[in-house]
Amino acid sequence: MAVVRKTDGNPVKDNPFVLKLNRSIRLDDDDLAALADLLARKVVVKKAKDIIVEGYEYKALHIVESGFAIRYKLLHNGKRQIVKIILPGDIIGFPACFYEHATFSVTAISKMDLHHVPLEAFTDLCLKRANIATALVWFAAREAAIYAEHIVDTGRREPLERLAHFLLEMLTRLRAVGCASGNSFEMPLSQEGIGDVVGLSGPHVNRMLAELKSEGLIATTGHEVKILDMAALQILGEFRPAYLDRTPIRDPGPGRPRAR
Repeated sequence: MAVVRKTDGNPVKDNPFVLKLNRSIRLDDDDLAALADLLARKVVVKKAKDIIVEGYEYKALHIVESGFAIRYKLLHNGKRQIVKIILPGDIIGFPACFYEHATFSVTAISKMDLHHVPLEAFTDLCLKRANIATALVWFAAREAAIYAEHIVDTGRREPLERLAHFLLEMLTRLRAVGCASGNSFEMPLSQEGIGDVVGLSGPHVNRMLAELKSEGLIATTGHEVKILDMAALQILGEFRPAYLDRTPIRDPGPGRPRAR
């Protein structure tokens, strides 16, 4: 069982969740103080541990400081569909927490450091700090956009195209939280796991990766993936990263009121 303890790591400004909020709206000192209180409790989760089980009642959110997890649906025939890879800075249980019971399961695929946030504390913060609530609207919009792209992947893109799109999405998301170097990143999923994201079998993923490598678009060393021809891979996967980011809300300037 995970143990809850006080954080004693980096300042709140360096937390990946706070960095992501700051990308969409400028947070003031009062916002940062409120977030420091929100992130005061920390949970360490081991690899392969269930964080949320479909059908269970929501009692808390978990904000990811480090590590990776998957949000997925397990079907009656044993097949699994991964709907989201959860990275540092993401919120486990948002926006699904507005339902009474969990609609998907979440399992850690590495050791994770999580901030344990009771639902009541989360909703109180949104009511009191409009800047933070506004930034969280962006979180929800981004989740919806990612899911929409995955529907397009499985519905209309060919296997090689959807794999190209998936690799570029992973690189872009990992870069945003400082977990990728240049055009290289560590893939947190096995080939079978990748298949559960893009709707392909493990062997099919292996063949598609081999084709991308033979065409000089990517290289792999162990779990590391390196994009060799970014432009060509973007064309192949019809990848436009705008759905993963946004222009920050402009500061209203001196003399004009800001959201509180």
